[in-house]
Amino acid sequence: MFKWIAGGLAAFFSIRYLSRLQKAGKNITSRIKVKIHKIGLTGIELTAEVKLQNPNPVALDIQHPFVKILFKDKILGTSSIENSIIEVAEHSEKTFDLRIQSAGWLTLIQILGVTVASDIRSGNPIKLPIQTQMITRVNGLPYEKTDTILLQL
Repeated sequence: MFKWIAGGLAAFFSIRYLSRLQKAGKNITSRIKVKIHKIGLTGIELTAEVKLQNPNPVALDIQHPFVKILFKDKILGTSSIENSIIEVAEHSEKTFDLRIQSAGWLTLIQILGVTVASDIRSGNPIKLPIQTQMITRVNGLPYEKTDTILLQL
């Protein structure tokens, strides 16, 4: 009889803990800032600052984020992939600084257009509405967020 009670309690607390981890993964918030870092012969290099905030009373295991930069649903550039897991303590945040290498100038001209690409190359001020897509895993569950931001030069 005692085995059944102990087994039932263990199952109850395990399910409760796992459901709290799943709920905590849904409550995480993220913010992305993107800046033009360098304009070179091969294209533009962007930097992305990804801030992940954990407002939960439970520590979370987060895979290193992967960021895609899109313009009208076409990829301008991506960050590198890292296979590492970072723990974010309860009620805290973690910031990731990522370098995003864009496609070459020919691809940028096809996606952005000749005038925008030449304005970027010559350093003229531009305001470009882009989409940022951040993909990661929180406690083994997929997490994806897409935002539209304004990229300025």
